[in-house]
Amino acid sequence: MSNLNEEDIAKMLDKEPMLDMENAEITYEVEIKGLIDNLNEWETLIEELSSKEKALLEWKELYQSHSEQIIAETDFKALYGKNNADVRKQHVRKELSSWYDTISDLELSISWINRRISFLRELIRIKRVLMEVKQ
Repeated sequence: MSNLNEEDIAKMLDKEPMLDMENAEITYEVEIKGLIDNLNEWETLIEELSSKEKALLEWKELYQSHSEQIIAETDFKALYGKNNADVRKQHVRKELSSWYDTISDLELSISWINRRISFLRELIRIKRVLMEVKQ
C-alpha cells in the first residue's frame, strides 16, 4: 500500500518536466548504473542458482541412498508396531532431519532465486524501454 495521498499524487503530476540538460545527463547516468547493477545481480543469481541446483541434486541423492539403508536395517514392526510407507518415511525424516532441513532450505532458496530472476528480467526490460523512450 502506498503512503501517497491524493494531494501528493496531484503535486507529482503537476511538476514541470526536467529541462536542465546537466541534470538530465546525471539522471541518465544514474539510470544506466541502476541497470548495470540489476544486470550484475541477475548474473550473480544465475551462478548461485546453478550451484544450489547442483547441491540440491547431490543432497537428494545422499538422502535417498541413506534412506534406503535405514529402511533396510530397521525393524519397523518392533519400533512402531507397523511397517507401512508412512511409518518408514516418517522414521527416515526423523533420522535424517538435518539433511531433510538442508534439502528444504535449498528448495526454498532456489524457488526465491527463480522468482527474483524473473523479476529482474522484467525490471531490466522495463528500464530499457523507458530509457529508449526518453531518448
